[in-house]
Amino acid sequence: MSHLTILPIEIKTIQRFIRLWCINLNRLEPVLYGGDKITYKCINVFLDKKRSENDCNNKKRENIIGCIINKIIPTNYYKYSKRWCNLQNQIDLFIKQLCEQRNITCSNNNVCIHKAGRGNHYDFKLIINNIEEFMVEFKFNVSCVQDTPQFVSPMKPSKYLDSSYEAYYYDNYFIPLNNKFNMQLPSKEEYLKYIHSPNPVCLKCHQDKYYNGCKNSSKYTAKEDDINFYNSSLKASSDSIASFISRYGVKQDKLTEYLLETQKNKFYMLYKDGNLHLETINQDDYIITEVTNDIKRKNRYIATTKSGKIMNILLRWKNGNGIAFPAFQIS
Repeated sequence: MSHLTILPIEIKTIQRFIRLWCINLNRLEPVLYGGDKITYKCINVFLDKKRSENDCNNKKRENIIGCIINKIIPTNYYKYSKRWCNLQNQIDLFIKQLCEQRNITCSNNNVCIHKAGRGNHYDFKLIINNIEEFMVEFKFNVSCVQDTPQFVSPMKPSKYLDSSYEAYYYDNYFIPLNNKFNMQLPSKEEYLKYIHSPNPVCLKCHQDKYYNGCKNSSKYTAKEDDINFYNSSLKASSDSIASFISRYGVKQDKLTEYLLETQKNKFYMLYKDGNLHLETINQDDYIITEVTNDIKRKNRYIATTKSGKIMNILLRWKNGNGIAFPAFQIS
């Protein structure tokens, strides 16, 4: 059996090419895009699956996709990186599949406009040939919408409920919580007016105390009273949601109307293990025909749609349990 022998001169040649490759990588210019700095190494965000950093990484992923579509990325990124080149190819394939949806035979000019934010229900507006517009929602680490932790998160959930959860929480849980810790109680009118913002001014002392008692927060103080307040808020949140859901149901028609309005004409760009997948909307998936309580997990409703799909409607707080920003998380 013969063995491959690498001569010293060949080793030096390989080392020289590696050094040259590294020098060329370090010379690659960064790109400024939407207030974000995109570098060659930023492609690594498509490998990072840590949920704790997902919001920050997802913004970076969306900016990278926008840069590629808008042809802002230097061509040498693709020359020196197989992963950059693969992502570009996957985006080209995705756009080709989009075009097939409307019988577009060629796409000579593609423009990506970012639309993410609470006022929008999609991430990109992709304009092809200066005429055709596609509303695109990006999801990371999934190959189908059914696998996403959520596909939509309606704010002000009580608009879709038979009664006001926020008022129910204030009367039955928030007042006792304030009394227990001798904290200043905002009026019910002020509370209901501002509770849907991420950082309500009238609840600043409550929100600060909550994160002061949370071990995973950078504001953690380790003070016993702060920890007790944090744990009491968690319990109040959990108990109130379970109690409310057992008493009140969902306005099926109103929530269906919201889902159809936010999901219509939307195309999903799904990234999983180096591949992009296109998924389109079936309207019947969002027409709710029946809603029941989840008896086992008491923090959600279970909806059945016209197409027979099962939809989880989780009631939660986005900025501190029992503190700020109640919303639905629908998956």
